[in-house]
Formats: sequence, C-alpha cells, structure tokens
Amino acid sequence: MKMNGSRTFVLASVPAAAGLAWHQYRRAVRAVDAHPSVAPELPGHRRQIPTPWGSTAYRLVEGDPRSPALVLVHGWGKTADSAWWPIVADCSRTMVVVDLPGHGRSRLKAPFSFALAAEAVERAIADAGLHQPVLVGHSMGGPVVLTTLRRQGPAAFSGLIAIATSAHWVRPRLKVIMAMAPYAMAPRSPFLLRAERSDLRNTPHVAHHIAWAYTRRPGRRLLDETATALSRFDARGWDDLTLPANTTWVVAKQDSILAPEHQIASANHFKAGVVEVEAQHSMVVQAPEAVLEILESFGANRCVG
Repeated sequence: MKMNGSRTFVLASVPAAAGLAWHQYRRAVRAVDAHPSVAPELPGHRRQIPTPWGSTAYRLVEGDPRSPALVLVHGWGKTADSAWWPIVADCSRTMVVVDLPGHGRSRLKAPFSFALAAEAVERAIADAGLHQPVLVGHSMGGPVVLTTLRRQGPAAFSGLIAIATSAHWVRPRLKVIMAMAPYAMAPRSPFLLRAERSDLRNTPHVAHHIAWAYTRRPGRRLLDETATALSRFDARGWDDLTLPANTTWVVAKQDSILAPEHQIASANHFKAGVVEVEAQHSMVVQAPEAVLEILESFGANRCVG
C-alpha cells in the first residue's frame, strides 16, 4: 500500500522539527549560561524563625524610623531577595522582606497554603517588632497579604500596596496558565529560558543579577502547590475582609500574565486607589525607579508610635 504523500511529508518532518527545537533549546541554554550569575550585595541581616511546619526566613533592613516599615511579600516562583533586590538595595524605609514557606531559606514540611504563607508574614512582623507596618504584595504576594489582612484586621497595618496582582485568580484564561505553570516555569524550561533571555536583553546593566535571580526558583513540586492555591483563590466574597483606608493598587499596564483590566477591576472591587505603571508583570525589576518612588512616598514621615 502506498502512503499518502502529504502524510509521508508530515511524518518525515517530525524528527526534523524535534531536532530544530532541541537545537534552539540548547542555543538558549548557552546564551543564558554565558552570563555570569552574581548575587547582589544587599543591606540588612537575615533571621530564621522555627515553626511547626518548618521555618520562616526574612531579611530585616533598618531604615527611617519616622515612616511605617514596609513588609515586602514576593510573587510566584520568587524569593525575598530575588524578587525585591532592586528595592532593598535603594529604599530608605525599614523593611522586612519575607521568604514565603518553601521559598528561599524558608522551610516547609507541609503542603503550601495561603494560610501558612500569611502565618509566615505574621511571624516575621512579630519577630522584627514592627508596629503597624505597610503590607506590600507583588503578584502571588497579593493573595498572601490579603489573607494576612483577613486574619489580623486593618487596624494592625498602616496601609496596603498591591502590585500587579488580583483579588481573584480563577478566570478561564488564568486557569489554563495555572495548569501549565508548574511545567512552563520550572527551572530550565523552554518558556522560562525565553523569559530569562528577554530580561537579560532588556536590562543588560544588571544582567549578572538577573541571571542569579533565575537560579533561585523553587522546584516543580512547590510550583505545582502554589499554582493550585492561586487557581482557587478568590477574595471577592470575603465579607470579613476590610482593607486599610490607605490602600494603593499598582497596575502593570503592559502585563501579559495578569490583564491590566483584571487588576483594575480588583482595585475597584475594594475601592482602592490606582497607580498605573508602564511595565510588564515583573515591574519590580523592570521599572524599579517607579516602584521605589511609590514605596518611598507611601505614608512617609508619619510616626506610628
């Protein structure tokens, strides 16, 4: 029996396409590996708190005592240092920068949940002796700080800054992204390599730090657990959640991960003020000057006792 010509062509093309894809992948790996990986020198010192489920690690940076301290909570697949290093290096405020459970130097002997993440934030605040700090959450850090607020109440904080995040992560498009995320965003995945190469090209002056930040990502198991938690998160129906009067939602206008309209809808739901920044989802690294200006001016020079 003769094989159809078009079918023969398709079958013959599969090995060639696979070979080309592998060649492109190896090329991307070589391009990324050509950049030295150098950790930034950051101020402050690290602390480690034992917990029943592992430990909570955070960086404490002493700053201007006249303004409320900032509690910085990183996003998905990041760590305290890899997410916030441009801010930590230059911000004059007192900062507590938390490694969420299972991320960075924090240990996790239980499945990840936003309740445990909120507990980690609370333990770091208490250990550092902060009074009414400002909660700052980027991306997945948004659900963490919203959960923290729900548990503690708005009176415990001077304000909230939500950066490139949402009150809910369950829209159909995001469901697909979350399902693919543990594989697409695992270390050395083709998708992550493309993202890293793009970041290296866009920020060549700090390429050595960008290369370092990409080495700090958690493993696939934790990525899967956090993606599952995100896909189920929806704070819109939390009747017991009240945000501080001083709340700002920072919207990434070029965000390809979380639609800007979705971010604005979340801000409107909570009647929060909106600041729009011309940047992608990773605005903390891509547009650090804009983020730093927002953080420095937020409730500045207001003593909280």
